[in-house]
Amino acid sequence: MSSVTPFPCKNPDSRFDSGADAVPEPVWVKQDLLVPRYDDAIFARPDLSQIIGDAEENRSMFSACSRDRSGKIISGLREWARRAVLEEAARYTSELTGSTVSLPQDLNDRLLLMTGHQPALYHPGVWVKNLLIGKVARQTAGLSLNLIVDNDLVSSTSIRVPQGDRSAPFFAEVSFDESIKKKPWEETTIQNRGLFQSFAQRVDETLKQWPELPAPLLREIWPAAIKHMDVSDRLADCLAAARHAQEQRWGIENLELPISRLCTTSPFLWFACYLFKFAEQFRTTHNEVLGEYRKVNRVRSKTHPVPELSEQEGWIESPFWIWRAGETRRHQLFVKRDQENIQLSDGKAVITTLPMSENCDLSAAIEILKQLPAQGIRLRTRALTTTLFTRLFLSDLFVHGIGGAKYDEMTDRIFTRFFHLTPPRYLTLSATKFLPFCAPYDVQHCDETCLERILRDLDFNSDRHLTADQRSEAAPLLQRKQTLIREQHAASSDQSKLIDQMERRRHNRQRFRELRDLDAKLALLTSKLRGQINEDLDTVRQQMKANAVIQSREISFVLYPESVLKELFDKLTFE
Repeated sequence: MSSVTPFPCKNPDSRFDSGADAVPEPVWVKQDLLVPRYDDAIFARPDLSQIIGDAEENRSMFSACSRDRSGKIISGLREWARRAVLEEAARYTSELTGSTVSLPQDLNDRLLLMTGHQPALYHPGVWVKNLLIGKVARQTAGLSLNLIVDNDLVSSTSIRVPQGDRSAPFFAEVSFDESIKKKPWEETTIQNRGLFQSFAQRVDETLKQWPELPAPLLREIWPAAIKHMDVSDRLADCLAAARHAQEQRWGIENLELPISRLCTTSPFLWFACYLFKFAEQFRTTHNEVLGEYRKVNRVRSKTHPVPELSEQEGWIESPFWIWRAGETRRHQLFVKRDQENIQLSDGKAVITTLPMSENCDLSAAIEILKQLPAQGIRLRTRALTTTLFTRLFLSDLFVHGIGGAKYDEMTDRIFTRFFHLTPPRYLTLSATKFLPFCAPYDVQHCDETCLERILRDLDFNSDRHLTADQRSEAAPLLQRKQTLIREQHAASSDQSKLIDQMERRRHNRQRFRELRDLDAKLALLTSKLRGQINEDLDTVRQQMKANAVIQSREISFVLYPESVLKELFDKLTFE
């Protein structure tokens, strides 16, 4: 837990919007945030050339924000939060690396770039966020911090490794630990040390059938994961140690901090208490913005991008998770206020009571929340709340993946409506890099579509595909078809003749049946061509199925050769 003393609170009125004028907010526009589909492609919005300028602009904006908020000037809140969180990050990073990490004395004068993700063995398109912030920090003499999102649920304890051959590749699961029931990363320890230690060797064995693929990065980084088991048996820590070791080899010196430890710092607890105190106002703003997001993006799901915050019998849902140590399920957090106190509940029982009268500051409530970890109670942020806190109190620029950027379409409006602040800029970054274990087939979805259209045309317009000899042989059939078509056009265009409607329909049905019989007879002449097209279509579909594996962007970065990843890293240019 952070040793930084709580920020002194001199003004009991802790409304961010007290005396504040309305702040213009971004206009809702449907975003086309799409992952890059092609190899070696990087998606950045805005362009990477703006990253330093945007970070400096955000910094200037917050520095100029001198209006009093709860007796705390925004710039002062940020200095307090930044020092507390970075001190905690330095401690954790020291544990991760085994070397002391020191912070510069002037850390508040340096740019701070941040990103975050689950501690999984994710694909390279996620890893580029860490590499970029480290690269920018190194060039600007700034700081970079990666948040390890260990409050999310572990979805898998294995990675997918390509198997088969080029014509029929498939993915096999190779485990780095035993399968477990879904639970938060921070509650997950390594279950089978032998399985964990042999992971790299088993992956090597699985990849032997792709002899042209150079040695995977896993060989280089896994010893760091095994070594870290002597420090911590938490799965998240060991995986982070392996990734971080490789980043250091490339000259990246990001600080690391799990969300579980971020949530124990005094500034975060101040932020949580603030949202508890104004839970009803936050819920109203949150749900209002969520409804607008769904309307603009035509989302019908009641859970995307997040569920609404609920209210029942005076209990208001707050955007945090809460659970007890050892539990596999996270619970929603509900708050209920009377004149003097705020109660916290997991929906089943009251967890604790915080002193929160109108005229008191938040210090006493913070001290009570600091006691929860000793009682085995986890108070954790949700995704949207994480970026609210980090963008408001910590970072000069936050780098999102495409999923996180969708959340922040909402976050920007909450900045303006609830906090009455101009939302700071952020960067959306993703990439696609195919694992070069075999060459993809030169086939596209349009090839399949084209062949399907030809087959359909052979059903109804076989005459278009006949050879000269076939057209001569089928001349009577072709002539009769043309006659029927002319009759149909004439019947459709000539409305002057007073023909009984029933009679017209009878003639139309007769022509349709005869045309269908003629098409069936003509189709028999193209049976050989049809067979060839079907064979081609089967080949195209098989090759597209193979390409879905060969060109998958979801393959873990640990399977890639270091040289391939380094090439992608070198493409992250921002000058």
